[in-house]
Amino acid sequence: MDKAGSLFLQGMRSGIPVVFGYIPVGIAYGVSALQAGFSPFETILMSCTVYSGSGQVLGVSMTAQHAGLAAIFIATFLINFRYFIMSACIFSRLPALSTAGRVIASWFVVDETFAIFTTAPQKKARLAYLAGIIALTYSSWVLGAVIGVAAHALLPQWISAGLGIALYALFIAIVIPGCKRNFKILLMVLCTAVSCCLLSQVMDGSWAIVISTLCCAAVGAVFIKEEKPTDSGTEVRGESCEYGQLAGKEEA
Repeated sequence: MDKAGSLFLQGMRSGIPVVFGYIPVGIAYGVSALQAGFSPFETILMSCTVYSGSGQVLGVSMTAQHAGLAAIFIATFLINFRYFIMSACIFSRLPALSTAGRVIASWFVVDETFAIFTTAPQKKARLAYLAGIIALTYSSWVLGAVIGVAAHALLPQWISAGLGIALYALFIAIVIPGCKRNFKILLMVLCTAVSCCLLSQVMDGSWAIVISTLCCAAVGAVFIKEEKPTDSGTEVRGESCEYGQLAGKEEA
């Protein structure tokens, strides 16, 4: 097998742990999307074309609340804005990749893809390795949605309804690590929740989400600063480009 093929398989192997998280959440998404009024085709198509767990969950939740398209668009744009930064970090390790290639590959960049690729040894920082990660994780996410659509028709109604709890667990799982690491982040999350509840009393709930998220995120951007590096020179926050590149060099 040539080097590219070997790197592709290594990328798929690196993505195996992600599969065990993607499929259950994908199933919960599929069931919840059907309950929100999406057709089976629309549910699966959304997983194929959006490929953002948090974005899809938010879109389904806001659709269930009869939110307008503008509110859904703004909210999903905000929650997925981090992918711009993640894509830039990934492509800093692939300087030879063409502009067209970057545009296509960036569409598949999610949190797990970013974490695996940026912390891989430098010798694995190749397009074939990234493609292997993407091939397995993307297909498992879509498969989860397909299983969810099928399960909705087979499972008892009370079980299907209970799967919706997994979507709230997804958002909690996204927020908790940052809250544990920085008290200011926890404070911003609580302020966002409180302001959203208050605003929803005087305006549409979907716009309350958008406005409270924008305002509190702006405040957080001013008062929440990046944590300083530790004595070892490795930053505490693993999301940074520098951390991923440093980890890759150490493993190499």
